[in-house]
Amino acid sequence: MEHVSARVAMRLITDATHSREFGVECHYGPDDPYAVRLHFGAAAQDAVWVLSRELLLRGLRGPAGEGDVHIEPGADDSLFIALRGKDGIALLEAPSAELARFLTATEELVPAGREPSHLDWDSWLTDLLSA
Repeated sequence: MEHVSARVAMRLITDATHSREFGVECHYGPDDPYAVRLHFGAAAQDAVWVLSRELLLRGLRGPAGEGDVHIEPGADDSLFIALRGKDGIALLEAPSAELARFLTATEELVPAGREPSHLDWDSWLTDLLSA
């Protein structure tokens, strides 16, 4: 099954004068057509955040998100992503053009609105009933 991946350079903003750059692996596959996975680090124990593809698309156009994830376009082709976890909030700045290219590739793989046709409803129901 085909998947889409991209490495995106992001900045973790720690305060008004400090930040740290690092690469984030963005992954998307039709086996979970509503989700984009952001892998922070190369090791298996590193953090993975699962975000709604639709939320990321909306965040490119304007403020979006409720709860643990907020996304908002910034100036100069940037996108701010706030992730709230048990230890606080991480504020990330990402190049919106790179994320837009990645999301365009996901829509070529699974067009928006066609996600349900990629779900394995039988497996989902079997897993639900066996829990």
